[in-house]
Amino acid sequence: MSMNKFPCVLIYSCSDDDPLKTIKLIRDEENIQVSNYEGNILSNCWTIDCKYYTADINLCTSNNLNELSEQFIHNVNAIIILFNIEKSNMIEIMDKCLPVVKQSQAEVLILLSEKKIDEMSTNVNSNTIFEWCRKNNFELIVLDEIADEMDTTGIERVRQALYAHHWPNLKAKCQITHPSTKAVIEDTVINSQLSGELSDLKMDTEQDTDLFSEMFEVDNDFFKTIDKVRKLKEKISAMPDEERKDAAEKALTESWKAFFGEDVDF
Repeated sequence: MSMNKFPCVLIYSCSDDDPLKTIKLIRDEENIQVSNYEGNILSNCWTIDCKYYTADINLCTSNNLNELSEQFIHNVNAIIILFNIEKSNMIEIMDKCLPVVKQSQAEVLILLSEKKIDEMSTNVNSNTIFEWCRKNNFELIVLDEIADEMDTTGIERVRQALYAHHWPNLKAKCQITHPSTKAVIEDTVINSQLSGELSDLKMDTEQDTDLFSEMFEVDNDFFKTIDKVRKLKEKISAMPDEERKDAAEKALTESWKAFFGEDVDF
């Protein structure tokens, strides 16, 4: 398959941050090979090789969204927007990315900040950023945020979101149709830190509850389950900290019941 046929991750900078730096962080490599995909698009080919599948994808950057071809946008499965909270016109700049987001129908949407959002040192109200993420189904990730035992943050969270996506060209190493064994739980929930993904959840609408119930249908395979977890989080991300605890407890309880049965003790 030609490199131009691989699904793509578009990394676009709304700030002075270099997208190539983000690609190096994702790959955890300082020396990467970059080629010209088409037009003003630079690309780095990356083979995702995890326990369950392999997939060849392109990590791409462009400095002009207006020059992206329809074919390229069609191949975009994930979009990562780099932003600087200290810029006063940040929301306006981010809004200019939305036409490409909608045209691409990308399922992994990440707003990536170099620094933690501090209300006292920014020109943009933090709630405005959270609302933008909620409205446009983006996940806000901060690079310098420190993870706790139940959460994944920074570039590790970016990698996790990319690993969890069901890439159209993935080659499965095994078939999982009913994740009910302890070994699978350890790999998909603990090692992938699925509990960390669920820690930001808040189920407060009928639509979210329906999606949560659907997520644990017994005929779902591994990739669909992980993908629905991510979509559920995106729908209700960026909620205040005080509202997350009850939702996280409910989500984790239902997760264990789905995997181990109703009789499990908590």
